[in-house]
Amino acid sequence: MTSLTAEASAASPVPEGAGTVVPAEFREAMTRFATCVTVITAQAGTRPAGCTATAVFSLTDRPPTLVVSLASGSGTLRAVRAAGSFAVNVLSWQQRALADRFARLPAELRFDQVPHDTVHGAPLLDGTVAGVVCRVADCVTLDDHVLVSGRVLHTRTREDVAPLVHFARRPSPLEFPV
Repeated sequence: MTSLTAEASAASPVPEGAGTVVPAEFREAMTRFATCVTVITAQAGTRPAGCTATAVFSLTDRPPTLVVSLASGSGTLRAVRAAGSFAVNVLSWQQRALADRFARLPAELRFDQVPHDTVHGAPLLDGTVAGVVCRVADCVTLDDHVLVSGRVLHTRTREDVAPLVHFARRPSPLEFPV
């Protein structure tokens, strides 16, 4: 048992195996976590690769580091590992169709007619609220996903568009008073 697990066990009287919920209940609860919708992109040889993701967070600003969670069998994860860099593209409300495109279309069709440029070897989508390019720092496998941490190499932002937010399985624009 690791020291973290030992500390958690000592601090909590919950018996092992207790408190487990079925995946459907867990997914339903997670829909109540409002989150920005992103597309994670990387260069897969001569073609760009990408997928929709909502499990993205800043880890630290010393040095600036982001973490993304990608499915272990994901083609985007393979591209990220091979390229050594990736981009996090925060979609705008106007780009909501891209969320489905990068989640559902076959990988080879996802970038068709999608304007983007390449910065530090990673595809950045045009028109996003924010784009962050990272160099892969570490990959940690947890269950059926891999957490990829990346040191930030480049950022760009826009203030004139609202981000796409998912809440309760519905896309919404996140509006701020001016």
